[in-house]
Amino acid sequence: MRLIVKELPEFYNDIDKTLSEIKSMLSRGVNDRKSNFHYTTLCTVDNNSRPQARTVIFRNFDIEKFYLYIHSDLRSKKINEIKNNSHVSLVFYDDKKKIQLRMRGIAKIEPSKKDSWNKLSNWSRRCYLSEESPGINKQEPTSGFSEKYYFNAPSTEESEKGLQNFSVIQIMAKEIEWLFLASQGHRRILFDIKRDLENIKIEGKWLVP
Repeated sequence: MRLIVKELPEFYNDIDKTLSEIKSMLSRGVNDRKSNFHYTTLCTVDNNSRPQARTVIFRNFDIEKFYLYIHSDLRSKKINEIKNNSHVSLVFYDDKKKIQLRMRGIAKIEPSKKDSWNKLSNWSRRCYLSEESPGINKQEPTSGFSEKYYFNAPSTEESEKGLQNFSVIQIMAKEIEWLFLASQGHRRILFDIKRDLENIKIEGKWLVP
């Protein structure tokens, strides 16, 4: 039986082209809601040293500094987890391209959030209008915010109340582990991100998948 070999992408055996593909996929993930990189899994460590993972929306990417940004309610548990232990990881997976990224980095709560808040639609701002913190026990099912916003977005003036609960989390990437699945043989690369005051240097090395 003749083995049918599919055409492999240019980055298959090339570290530099793989890094370019990573940057492209992350950039596209921010702006394209249909991209599989629009959502990512954020992993933190709680006060009992247990891992905690949740799916979040990938909001922004600084391609020059390799900073990644997500939004959160300031009252959520992950905020305190980050304040107590800033080491986090992100996992991205594209099931069509068969590409997984595992990223390790240092997270912090951004002191400036107004610009990010101004870019949100009133419909998105609605999520921060809950009078109670995320995760609070309730006797009945609830969305957290007022029923009048179930099918209608708040006005801009009404939505401004949510700013006090809004936060931006910056993640400074330290390592990126790439995995590409292929029938001809998987490819795995570890990228180490070294930083000085103004510049970053990214070095990749092959790993056994």
